[in-house]
Amino acid sequence: MTQPRSVWVPLIVLWIGLFVWETEALAETIYVQAKTAQLRVGKTSLDAVVGNVKFGDALEVVGRDGSWVEVKTSAGARGWIFANKTTTSKPSGSNDTLAKLGQSMRGGDASATTASAGARGLDKASEGYANRTGVSARDREAVDRMTAYQIPDQEVEAFMREGGLGEYAK
Repeated sequence: MTQPRSVWVPLIVLWIGLFVWETEALAETIYVQAKTAQLRVGKTSLDAVVGNVKFGDALEVVGRDGSWVEVKTSAGARGWIFANKTTTSKPSGSNDTLAKLGQSMRGGDASATTASAGARGLDKASEGYANRTGVSARDREAVDRMTAYQIPDQEVEAFMREGGLGEYAK
């Protein structure tokens, strides 16, 4: 004896609904752990860039293939990102956390360069140590210049591409 059609239709709809709900519940979220990263059309560093993401951005995993992860951003953009630029746990802080820490320790009126150096132990509190151990003013200035130096993202990207590093590794 066959069941009437009216019984099967709700069961099929319920099954499809449960499948869709379970798929959404299992969606994996990863986070960008690089200062910036590019989403690409394909799984190579030579594929066109479809978007950029920044440190801490949440991404929904759509698929995986080797060292690449297909993701969807909160804005709905889809693309591939090199897996080493992501992490499964939400990063705490931000790229300028050290600078902010240094500023907060000195009341917030120091420059970003001084704050960054201070967070690395090169602030007024360390000056006494430097004086006692004979660190020259010239050496201190050199360290300040080094800690203030920033390499543009484009130069880092070119270096990685030329050297076959990271996502550019063959």
